[in-house]
Amino acid sequence: MLLITVSSFLFPGSAYSEDARIADVAVSRTPALSITFSVKDAFTKEMDEAIQSGIPTAFNFIVEVNRVRSAWFNEPLSETRFSHKVKYDSMKEEYEIFIDEMGEKPIRTKDANEMKALMSVVTSVDIKSSAPLVKGERYEFMVKAELRTVDLPFLLDYLLFFVKLWDFETSWYTYSYTP
Repeated sequence: MLLITVSSFLFPGSAYSEDARIADVAVSRTPALSITFSVKDAFTKEMDEAIQSGIPTAFNFIVEVNRVRSAWFNEPLSETRFSHKVKYDSMKEEYEIFIDEMGEKPIRTKDANEMKALMSVVTSVDIKSSAPLVKGERYEFMVKAELRTVDLPFLLDYLLFFVKLWDFETSWYTYSYTP
C-alpha cells in the first residue's frame, strides 16, 4: 500500500493516464475523407494548474488508416499527425491556442472551458490515403492522443522537471469503417 501511495505521488501522470480516452469518433467522405473525435477526461487539476502557470502544453494526435485483410496483416494506408497547443498569458489573462488543422492563426479566449473544448475536440480533419477506399472493403481508423508539455528553455526544464510527469497518452481507439 505504501508503495502505491509513494508511486502515485512521485508519478502523478501515470495515475491519470488511465482515465483519458478517445470518444465520439465519426468518419465522413463528403467532400473528402475526414475524421472527427474528442478526448475525454484529459484535464486534471494538476494540468490545469500547470497551464495556468504559463507552461506550454500540446495534445499530439495520431490517426492511422489500415485496410483490414483476413488472411494477412492489415495494410497501412496512411498516418496523419497534428497537434493542438495552448499557452496561458497571465498578463492578458487569456489562453492562446494553436490548432494545426485550422492554420497558423491562434485562437484566443479567456474562458478555461472553451480552451479545454478547443484542445480536446478534433473536427473534420482531412485524411490523405495512399490508396482510395474501395466500397465494400473493411478499414480501421486507429486514433491516439498524447499530452506533452512543450520543451522549456534549458534552465526551466530542470527547475520544472515534475511537469514532465504529467505527460500521458491514450490507448489506441479502433474505429471500423466500411464505405
